[in-house]
Amino acid sequence: MANAMLAGGWLIEQHTLRTQRHLDQETDDAVRLKDLTVVGSALTNIATIAAGHLVRREFPQGLPLDAQGSLTSDASRRGERYYRCFTVMKMLNRACAAGAIGFTPRVNFNILRSYRPGRIFRLFA
Repeated sequence: MANAMLAGGWLIEQHTLRTQRHLDQETDDAVRLKDLTVVGSALTNIATIAAGHLVRREFPQGLPLDAQGSLTSDASRRGERYYRCFTVMKMLNRACAAGAIGFTPRVNFNILRSYRPGRIFRLFA
């Protein structure tokens, strides 16, 4: 749900920026960088959901995990692949979401500079 809200909110903001404002090159690059992180977050989320459906179909009782949440030693090769997929996708998703959130101040300050409001911008820059 959080990834959908992140992507949806950014799509609205990005559309407004691209259609109603003329951005300088540095601001355009910052917006493009945030685009990549938001798309990466959405794609890794979709991949995780798809893998979850496949796991439920192949392992109706779930993956064999121990008390710490690690895969048990008697897990099948297919179970190991799914577990690795979930682990990697979770890390990538968090990195992309953190990047999208982390790039927000850069995008906002570049937008302020791109509008060139003069003294108001100088108070924050």
